[in-house]
Amino acid sequence: MFTDSTSTSSASTVASGHASLMRRADAAGQRLFRELVASRIAWGTVSEISRLVACDVVSFAVRTSTCTHRAPCTLHHCQTSLRVRAVLGNRGPRMPGLVVVHDAGMGGRVLEQALPESCDDYCEVVTDPHLRDIVGREEGIAGLTAVPVAFGGEVRAVVYVGMRHRGVPSATVVEALTRVCTYAGAAMAAARDRARVEEIAAQRERRRLARALHDELGQRLFGIGILANSVLKGATSGRPDLLAQIEGLTREVAGTTAALRTTLKQLDTPPTPAGAVAVMLREHTAAFRERTGLPAHLVVLGEETSLDGDRADALVRSVQEGLRNADRHAHAREVVVTLAFDAEGVEAAVHDDGVGVTTGATQGFGLRTLSEELARMGGDLRLSRGDDTGSTLRARIPWR
Repeated sequence: MFTDSTSTSSASTVASGHASLMRRADAAGQRLFRELVASRIAWGTVSEISRLVACDVVSFAVRTSTCTHRAPCTLHHCQTSLRVRAVLGNRGPRMPGLVVVHDAGMGGRVLEQALPESCDDYCEVVTDPHLRDIVGREEGIAGLTAVPVAFGGEVRAVVYVGMRHRGVPSATVVEALTRVCTYAGAAMAAARDRARVEEIAAQRERRRLARALHDELGQRLFGIGILANSVLKGATSGRPDLLAQIEGLTREVAGTTAALRTTLKQLDTPPTPAGAVAVMLREHTAAFRERTGLPAHLVVLGEETSLDGDRADALVRSVQEGLRNADRHAHAREVVVTLAFDAEGVEAAVHDDGVGVTTGATQGFGLRTLSEELARMGGDLRLSRGDDTGSTLRARIPWR
């Protein structure tokens, strides 16, 4: 039996295009797990979709409540409306924050049915005049597709993809959008779980501090009260040991002050968990890459170890300063950030392949300030020129 070579080639091209779009959709969805914060997931989703498919407007609307309960109401059965949290491509100011109630618009139906929906002329299908005025007239959107952001059987948000002309996307495009939104739903679920874990950890820490204050300061204050009453009685009766009692009271006050200072210091400077510095540097490197368009990479060497807040902050700010200098002065084509852990300490460095620092150049205010801060921790900050080209800013801090 013979087949039409033209139709076979066309089918192969379509299949290849479908597979390519699905791979891009998977990659876009996986990138959403870099930031497990709901607001950043919303912005990340609209950004990824705007690059994935051809469209004019993309918005991300999360479930919200319009009930009369005390705000914010978190009861699931009350969260029947949608509020736009992130939007790209809008013309007017009314799209951000727009609320879609459960019985109006495509989003309400998608929220209830958990299925994507498309229309080729939004103004013909919407019944709410407020939505028609903003979406149809002000934004000029005709073709609109709404896709549920769902995971674990729960619709957490709805993504709108709009065009300023009539038409609906192909089934392949809707499938790709659904894939990205499924990843977004999983990321939102993970973000919620992480927020719960962090809240539980915060509650445990508050209880630990309450016990510490009760056991340490409570007992000391109780002792101070007894001594104060004894001093008061001695003062009125002319007892000869009054001076010794006053000295004891002074020692108790000093001990209580020291205990309070220790407790407050523990509360103010919690350790940064292992891996947290790498996560922060990865965020700053990605932001630099998006802002400048230059290739930028983070390389982590050695076994990541937890750092106290001051050391972690100093390393992160050193990398930020190095990235700023690379952007402003280096004229570089590529930047590499390294974070290295060894037995003696931790080092963060920013390498660029630009013009290199001028020999004998003086440090600016930012570098001087960082250098002084690192010196107080026993570390140092060095800015050096490469053998052939480029510059390297290194910040090193010892463990002790």
